[in-house]
Amino acid sequence: MLKGAEKGVGHRSADDTQWQETKAIVLKRDKGMCVLCRIMTSVEYGVFMRSRPTFMGKIEPAHIDSVGNHVEKTYDPDNVVCLCHTHHQRMDSMLDPISGKPMKRSDHEEWWERIKKGAGITS
Repeated sequence: MLKGAEKGVGHRSADDTQWQETKAIVLKRDKGMCVLCRIMTSVEYGVFMRSRPTFMGKIEPAHIDSVGNHVEKTYDPDNVVCLCHTHHQRMDSMLDPISGKPMKRSDHEEWWERIKKGAGITS
């Protein structure tokens, strides 16, 4: 059983050393910055700022493939990227990360591909 699964899917504790190691790898790779904030164009940034984002300064590890559907990818650094709270929340809620409006699954997948490319993830 994966350590992250001991307390339920999606809940990893501070004493989960494997998760702490994964987060450290991802934070270093992503330079402790939100990958999406880093790859936005200037036009996208303007739209994003008008959408009233909250908690942009808080950087969170975000799973590309959800732990609920892919528990085997919980600790895979190629399945985790740094996102600010706003982008993490929007991506998890199927909202366009720039405008905050609902998006189609195909758009969601395209955003994840762009985010992975921005993080240097090739798989």
